[in-house]
Amino acid sequence: MSPRSGGEAAKFGERYEGRWTARHLLYVLLGDVDSVTVEDVGEISLGAEFTVRRGDKVGIHQVKRQIGEANEWELHVLKANGLLAAAQHHVSRGRQFWFVSTIPAAVLNSVADAARRSPDLQSFVEHMLTSQRLRTGFDYLSGKAYGSAEKAWRTLQGLEVLWPDERDLTRMNAVLAGLLLEGAAPELAAVGLGNLVKDHLRTPLDAHKLTELLEPFGLRPKRLLGNPTIRQSVSTILTSWKESVERELLQPAIPRAEARDLVDQLQDSRGLPLFVIGSGGGGKSAVLYQAVDRIEADGWPVLALRLDRIEPFSSTTELGQRRNLDVSPVTALAAVAQGGPSVLVIDQLDALSLASGRMPATFDVIIELLREVRAFPEMRVVLACREFDAKNDHRIRALAATEGVGRIQVTGLSDEQVDEAVRSMGLGADRLSDKQRDLLRTPLHLVLLQTVADQPNALSFTTSRQLFDTYWDRKEQDSQQQRPANPPRFATVVGAMAEVMSERQRLVVPESVLDADDLHSDAVVLISQGVLVLDGRRLAFFHEAFFDYAFARRWINRGQSLVEFLHAGEQELFRRGQVRQILVHLRDEEPERYVSEVEAVLSDPAVRFHIKDTVLAFLQALTGPTAAEWQMMARLVARALPFADRLWVTMRTVPWFECLDAEGVIAGWLASRNPADHAHAIEVMLGAASERADRMAELLAPYAGHAADYPAWLSWITRFGNLHKSRALFELVRAAIRRGDYQDIEHALWIAAHGPRHRQVG
Repeated sequence: MSPRSGGEAAKFGERYEGRWTARHLLYVLLGDVDSVTVEDVGEISLGAEFTVRRGDKVGIHQVKRQIGEANEWELHVLKANGLLAAAQHHVSRGRQFWFVSTIPAAVLNSVADAARRSPDLQSFVEHMLTSQRLRTGFDYLSGKAYGSAEKAWRTLQGLEVLWPDERDLTRMNAVLAGLLLEGAAPELAAVGLGNLVKDHLRTPLDAHKLTELLEPFGLRPKRLLGNPTIRQSVSTILTSWKESVERELLQPAIPRAEARDLVDQLQDSRGLPLFVIGSGGGGKSAVLYQAVDRIEADGWPVLALRLDRIEPFSSTTELGQRRNLDVSPVTALAAVAQGGPSVLVIDQLDALSLASGRMPATFDVIIELLREVRAFPEMRVVLACREFDAKNDHRIRALAATEGVGRIQVTGLSDEQVDEAVRSMGLGADRLSDKQRDLLRTPLHLVLLQTVADQPNALSFTTSRQLFDTYWDRKEQDSQQQRPANPPRFATVVGAMAEVMSERQRLVVPESVLDADDLHSDAVVLISQGVLVLDGRRLAFFHEAFFDYAFARRWINRGQSLVEFLHAGEQELFRRGQVRQILVHLRDEEPERYVSEVEAVLSDPAVRFHIKDTVLAFLQALTGPTAAEWQMMARLVARALPFADRLWVTMRTVPWFECLDAEGVIAGWLASRNPADHAHAIEVMLGAASERADRMAELLAPYAGHAADYPAWLSWITRFGNLHKSRALFELVRAAIRRGDYQDIEHALWIAAHGPRHRQVG
């Protein structure tokens, strides 16, 4: 009969101590320990819940839920409950003593941890007791508890203190039971396993005995560990991931220092995940690919999943099923690793982001996946995510900021790496402009360039959109040459897929979307050209950025306004990437329409703010805003929109400062007698404070003697003290102070204190 929740099962298997006991019975089945004996006989049973044996090593476990309403174990309470005496008894006999509770014993844990890391008592006392609380705790143990410092130190060396969360304990037991047992749901199997002990006290429970006792419960070993079928499935999934990444990689590959850093952190870390974060197309996948190659070479099993090409899932098991596994990816990887080190790679986490809107509802499943990993101490997790989503999705941001979580920041390529890559294509790196070199710091742009490197005008691009344009033209031409008798309908295939992706808000589509116009044979050509990827019976573009580009290119010719496009749907988060790419196209091809569309979107009260925020972020990132864009912003500011402050923040950048300075707008604001104009000047100048300080000094110099009429700028200079980097501006402020134009001496002293080269104000 299978175990059931409630009734008899609640007597032990669902109690805290029962769950901890079940955990170690699962370790027996896993092969990590030889046997568990509950309520052992003789002196070994003193203060012991159960005994764990592995080879010639013996561990004693004492489990206490808590005492009264206390939220922490104090040393004197532990002594009164016999815990400290029991620990000394067992450690003096060469055993390890474990104290486990639902509430912490923080002082005991800290001094025990320090003792285990000390080679001798003198080093422990002189170097490890680093706080008054630790010293006081050890004084108590040395005196009232054990009678000597030597005895206390030796006891602490053999003592482990844990306070696992009860919910985590239950969850991890279920994960282990799911790996090891079949015949009941994992949660019930774990409870049933715990209940075995009440009828088999003082009996060593080894794997053979447990298997025999489980049979009446309808439970039996699952035989997943080392299973060749599941090993092959994990290998196939990894191969599929690697092939999907290879299509995005530059050849020859650029060795990434971030990959070496990731491998080093993987070898050192346990439990908490490592984040790989970078811009879209910035080389995260290349870093993962190189790191996985090195980890595999060390013999570590790896399971890699890219979430942007998986249909929505509601549980970790369903996620595994999406990749042809019958179990959770964690369970599958654990079965292959068999207790050894392994790596689970979650690529394209941004597919679940609230900021990007692909499958945000499934994020909780990934959190559950991370909880499952805790059941396997040697398993590591890598999460790869775009920086935009890591910053703008509060859930991802909180996870990445968790204490102990590692982070690898994937940065743009160096000048040397860009030049070497360009030369390897047979192109002259010395012909690159600064703007082109900045674009090519993004590896995806190098991949696009490599596709057309044999063309005479390969280095004529000035924008990323132009790189996509030439890639499109070349791939369309190559597709036609591959099948000249019946040229494939390149634009039709790409357009059909982009439309369905937009409607479904997914980056993969079923092959059946090509049924309508019998486009399957055409798609085969695009797959061979690397434009499309066939994953099972689903199709995707070789890179997410190409979807955004393809959709925008098709949308431009719709004869539809951006506002109409947004009004036609629910303005889901998915639309953000599409809106960004549409703006890229419009700004290049139809600048007048672009300005009109942007103004309409920002003015329309029916457009949701997350879309407007995307448009404002686009404007803020402009490297060369135009006079027409400024005039549009001026009209928007004049309308006193609810997000007017955000408009000013958008223009708080060096390019916007240079644009408004070139147009004479800032000088006009400063010359005005209207304090509101002075505030506008300050808003824009803020963004260029550290890089254009000398120019600001020139702009502000005519007004240095009139602080009473222009109070805002002096206050601003002192509030944002990075302007001290400019000698001219520092001298300007100093002169104003000497003339008495500036009365707030405290602010003046602040400037002096923060000016590293100018300590004397006079």
